[in-house]
Amino acid sequence: MSRILSGANRKSGFTLIEVLIFAAIFVLIMTSLITVLVTITRVQVRQTGAAEVNQQSQSLLQTLQYYIAQASVVQLYNDTPTSTLKLRVANTAYDPTFITLQGNTVYLQQTSTGTLQALTSAKVNVSSLLFTKHANPPGHDSVGVAFTMTYNTGSLQQGVVQSLETSLTRASAATFDFNVIPAANNTYDLGVSSQAWRSVNSEIYFSSNNANVGIGISTPGQTLEVNGGVRLNTSNASPTCAAVQRGTFWVVESPNGTKDGVVVCVKNAADAYIWNAIY
Repeated sequence: MSRILSGANRKSGFTLIEVLIFAAIFVLIMTSLITVLVTITRVQVRQTGAAEVNQQSQSLLQTLQYYIAQASVVQLYNDTPTSTLKLRVANTAYDPTFITLQGNTVYLQQTSTGTLQALTSAKVNVSSLLFTKHANPPGHDSVGVAFTMTYNTGSLQQGVVQSLETSLTRASAATFDFNVIPAANNTYDLGVSSQAWRSVNSEIYFSSNNANVGIGISTPGQTLEVNGGVRLNTSNASPTCAAVQRGTFWVVESPNGTKDGVVVCVKNAADAYIWNAIY
């Protein structure tokens, strides 16, 4: 009778080994499921980060391209990288326009006292941003742009990094709403012999070989040709006639009742410089 009960009890339950095997299989299955779930979650988060970084990178590039293309002047030193882009624009309400990196965010500022406008959100960090102006005479300047953008997350496994480097070209013609000032004193020329200016305000003209200057005449045939009168107007006393004034004409204004005089600084036969009256 005891043997029969013992057999019945064995068939109705699990042995310790069977429980352990079942537990091991259960743990293995759950571990696999959790691993798959974690992997899928990481992939989804990484894809989300990659999409965010790509979207904001393209948005930033498009914004940079727009403002650079519309600028009259890229006010940077040539071939010198800087983290702040300064653009001069025709509309004084937005001049000058700055694009700069502060912290991990790229900002737009229009006018020197304008409010900073974020061009990138807190979802990404911009760790570096460099602008480099490249002159391309007689064509328009271009701006090299390089930046590194990362997804803003505390997990290294979920981090996404994107570095971009490109060149954007200014498209509009140069217009100035401020003084044209050289970067160094008495160093630069306005125009060069191989790229000569044709006129200034359609009033002062230059000949094709840049040897003659015309005022009011577009095809000067002499070193200086004036279409109209030339006025010598001064109430100041004439300076001492010397070699540096040689050939200078001077009008000597006289009081009422006395005629004016016109003199010219010349060298006489004794090699002395004198003001010689011609009227």
